[in-house]
Amino acid sequence: MEIEGDYHAQGYALARNLFPAEVAQALLERIETDVKASNLGFPDFAQKLDLMQKPTVEISGHLYAPLTTFLWGLTPTISHLVGRDLMPTYDYFRIYSEGDICRLHSDRPSCEHSLSLTLGYSDAKPWPLEVGSIPMDGPDYLRESFGEEPSVSLAMQPGDAVLYQGVRFRHGRLTPNPNRWSAHLFMHWVDRNGPHKGHAFDAERIAAAARTR
Repeated sequence: MEIEGDYHAQGYALARNLFPAEVAQALLERIETDVKASNLGFPDFAQKLDLMQKPTVEISGHLYAPLTTFLWGLTPTISHLVGRDLMPTYDYFRIYSEGDICRLHSDRPSCEHSLSLTLGYSDAKPWPLEVGSIPMDGPDYLRESFGEEPSVSLAMQPGDAVLYQGVRFRHGRLTPNPNRWSAHLFMHWVDRNGPHKGHAFDAERIAAAARTR
């Protein structure tokens, strides 16, 4: 693994080869196999997200245990990389289609420390995550551009990941996806001793879901 960038000074770091490309491909194939075994297809998991221009395939780790296992297992590595004692919150798998963008936004407290892991591209064309440089004092949602704010474009190969401070910095994908599809895993943590510690295991969202049953 090779780290590019200063996570605490810049708000992001690019982790080259966080996982071997073969592991990323194996996880993608496992998800596809399990979806087929459920007598469903990826289109059955499409939902309309404000971040996106059209429905997008998304599978939550709360509903698919292998993703949660991946998140929990990676926690010691990410704790070491950021120099904090972290607790996992939640993760999800997403497939973007050709031409998709992801509008700029900052995240809710459960995403104090975030990771965007690229699993695969249909056409082997890297599609970058873009991260701004101005820390946010509060949520900032659904911008179409950075304006005059300096930003960085971080291209990833399968197995590469961007570690970023999702609550403090705007991020998104403003360049249309050049692939027929691309697959990504997003994982989130909070500082065990920090201001968002109450969001460990995404307790707030789980409690809200339980109240609706």
